[in-house]
Amino acid sequence: MKNKRIYICEDSAEGIFTAIYDAWSSRYGHEYNRIEVSMNNENGINLELFSEYIYVKTDEEKAVKVAKAIKEKISMEAYDMVCHGIWSEKAEKADIVYRFLILGFSMGAKVVNHLANDTVMSLFEMNRNVSNEVHHFLGFLRFKEINNHILLAKINPKNDIVRLIAPHFSDRLSNENFIIYDEKRKTSIVHKAGFPWIYTIGEHLNLDKAGNFSNAEEEFQSLWKTFFETIGIEARTNHKLQRNNLPLRFRNHMTEFNK
Repeated sequence: MKNKRIYICEDSAEGIFTAIYDAWSSRYGHEYNRIEVSMNNENGINLELFSEYIYVKTDEEKAVKVAKAIKEKISMEAYDMVCHGIWSEKAEKADIVYRFLILGFSMGAKVVNHLANDTVMSLFEMNRNVSNEVHHFLGFLRFKEINNHILLAKINPKNDIVRLIAPHFSDRLSNENFIIYDEKRKTSIVHKAGFPWIYTIGEHLNLDKAGNFSNAEEEFQSLWKTFFETIGIEARTNHKLQRNNLPLRFRNHMTEFNK
């Protein structure tokens, strides 16, 4: 019996696509291959007996070839599903995408509707989870103005959604300078008034001044908190319903919940 080959790749679309390219090109046998994203936590990877670990170096050319093949040989819808799946928090996402593509290159465009298959259903659920979180942050995200008149929003999402919410705010705030910073991944969306948004590594940004609010911001926060407290009827407060509509994890950066 063959040993299993486990491809360890960067947690990005380019990294996962490169690993898929290498695993496929090896002709070792899909049933003996597995793809995992590299772990950034202190526990690292749980090594398995009788397994060969291959550390994949991200290759943009290989990634582009995989992306092109998905669009041309399966469908654009399948490509969108794969990309949303890659932005999921699910630890097994890379291998799920790999298994989905094995099926997709065999079935073609109809694979996206093959929900009776466990792999397709897993990818569908990952997509739904990502989309739900995007929807939440479009309503729950709060900007604060800092002294240099830049709007700053900090988020801590479960999924890697910062690029998915960027188009909405870029369109709504096209004449504003703003930053959306993902604290968990240290990544950011930076938007300069009148220009397209860009995605960058948050560590490259100087956020030391993030707590220095402008005078207008401090006044607005005070007014907003007063309004929020005034419209509430204490006798009718329903904390359970409130938590259902606005989960606790979204409140850390919401002005009305910061005392």
